[in-house]
Amino acid sequence: MVRFRSGVVLISVCWLLTIQSIRSQPASDSVPPTFRVRANFIRVPVTVFGPTGKLLTHLEREHFSLLDENSPRAIENFVLDQDRIHVALLLDVSGSIRSELKQIAQAALDFARSFQRNDRFSVITFSDRVQVLRDWTSSQRAIRRALGKLEPGYRTAMYDALWTTANKQLSRVSGKKAIILLTDGLDNESIQSYDQIVQRLIETNVALYIISRTRLIQDEVGRSNRVEFLNRVMSELVNPEEDFVEAYFEQKERAMLHLAEATGGRALFPERLEELTDRYLELARELKSQYVLTFRPPAESDRKFRTIRVQCSEPTGKILHRRQYYWPSPRF
Repeated sequence: MVRFRSGVVLISVCWLLTIQSIRSQPASDSVPPTFRVRANFIRVPVTVFGPTGKLLTHLEREHFSLLDENSPRAIENFVLDQDRIHVALLLDVSGSIRSELKQIAQAALDFARSFQRNDRFSVITFSDRVQVLRDWTSSQRAIRRALGKLEPGYRTAMYDALWTTANKQLSRVSGKKAIILLTDGLDNESIQSYDQIVQRLIETNVALYIISRTRLIQDEVGRSNRVEFLNRVMSELVNPEEDFVEAYFEQKERAMLHLAEATGGRALFPERLEELTDRYLELARELKSQYVLTFRPPAESDRKFRTIRVQCSEPTGKILHRRQYYWPSPRF
């Protein structure tokens, strides 16, 4: 027993001498101190089309300039983005889509197949409620199985579906994120508003791309007895020269166009069901041909949503990027 206590004392003395030796070493041999520096940068995905509508993928940093609230900002970093992307395939399955489910499922599957193995997808449907058919996966088989479960619903809660997808599905992942929304755009059930959705998509850095079926269903809707009657009444009461069905659909298309472009995406309006696959693949090419510009925001701001504008010195037809970013002043 005495021997054991002597050993403990000896070990303790050796340990103290070792600590003292470390403390007495010159500062140059000691472990360097660790400093924490908070650096905040804003990422701006940018898609550039030439005058003929062709994607431009040969541009360099010097071709771009960026304005933040009309003030020039230095572009800190510039890349052609090849990072992994999380894509939520958000499908409107309200009543008007019943006869098109097979074509829609195939078009969405062809879209997913055009990406790389490290890209991930989630399949979500909505009518009057939102349903996640498949959580995040890179498996083509899993995506195909999920798309095989499409079932038609009734009413259309498009804004609520976007809200749920941004808040619950895409908030769980980081990096490049996008929603590919297929819809007729005729929201008649949502609690969330247009303005709330715009703000939330900007806050969560989600790009929204819309493939709208408005032009596929407009004639059918206009021919229904109820709509024909309402259109005739409105024309007699307000303006006999105006087609109110056409005006209604134009208003819906403008809303979808502005919603998508505010987030850096865009809206497409196929006129035939056979065009769905081509429109999906068109968006796939765009998502894989984006530049990312990075800049440093101001240290202080009296605005939580700041406006940005990207310019290109090369001849272009169109530049897509989100028009605002969310920036509450950082607190250290």
